[in-house]
Amino acid sequence: MEGLKERPYHFELSVKENPSDTLSKPRIYAIQVRKGKEDLIGKTMVYAVSATNKDWKTYSVDGIIDNEATRIWLYIAVNGNGEFYFDNLQCSIADVNGTLQEKDLSNPSFEEKKLLNGYYVSDKPGKNLQIQPSSIASDGKQSLLITTAAQKPGSTRILAKN
Repeated sequence: MEGLKERPYHFELSVKENPSDTLSKPRIYAIQVRKGKEDLIGKTMVYAVSATNKDWKTYSVDGIIDNEATRIWLYIAVNGNGEFYFDNLQCSIADVNGTLQEKDLSNPSFEEKKLLNGYYVSDKPGKNLQIQPSSIASDGKQSLLITTAAQKPGSTRILAKN
């Protein structure tokens, strides 16, 4: 984040949701971090559906880079039960003129042979939880599919992009 302080950022992620009930849903939010691993500045959990293309929704998270931030962690979590497909992650940060410029991310559409290359998966237990590639995709040849069943409230699995 060096040289990018106080600039707007924008994350987008395509999601196809097939929840088992009205309480099940994906959660997407960003957390800014100082130099220390646990030195969190705050999170931006306000996200909106910015577009819908047939079955796929594009969720976005917007914020301003804090003066003390060295990293932004993007979290993707699933609450409840169902099938949730994730694809086409994009990150943009404003240049000196305020124009959002797309940044390169590793494995943004989960196309690599090692599906979660560049991502961290939490160790929280997830009984009846599967993470696998899917040929159903909004962009490219595959997406990330997280399938959950018989989950109790509070049982989540988190993916983070650093």
